[in-house]
Amino acid sequence: LESYALNGVQMLIAIPFGIGAFLMGGLYAPTVVTGIHHMYNVIEAGMLSAGGVNTWMPIASAANVAQGAAALAFGLKTKNAKLKELALPASLSAFLGITEPAIFGVNLRFMKPFIAGCIGGACGAMVSSILHVGATAYGITGLFGFLITTQSAFGYLLTIVVAAVIAFAVTWFLKIDESL
Repeated sequence: LESYALNGVQMLIAIPFGIGAFLMGGLYAPTVVTGIHHMYNVIEAGMLSAGGVNTWMPIASAANVAQGAAALAFGLKTKNAKLKELALPASLSAFLGITEPAIFGVNLRFMKPFIAGCIGGACGAMVSSILHVGATAYGITGLFGFLITTQSAFGYLLTIVVAAVIAFAVTWFLKIDESL
């Protein structure tokens, strides 16, 4: 089963023009919501053992950073002091690879930032696929991901910048009802 899952994910993210990575980058955050994102460690380990390159990690990083950027935009935009106090630190943790505070504390609660994060994650993941960004280990995402993407650091930088800018911009320009 593990081999089938590994082969399936690799086939999906190998779809030309970054289309498969785009889909997985957009769907990554919903897997965090359900808790099944931990299965990706097996996929990453399989990729590393099969070819020495983990192409899943940049996709996950794009999704994580995008959720952080969406929470940051929300936090900077809101006038509510309590929401600001929640959103700003949550965005920092997402930039460092821990998205649950941003997703559950802010983005999913108001839904539009969550969707904006998914859009940004999809776009960043597409960039990572087109640029063939890969990691040499697993377990680290977000800004610390530079430690394991040294052979494709510029591509990794573009991946997270695209993910963050798009998620931030989409969130910034959406009208979000804060009465929830």
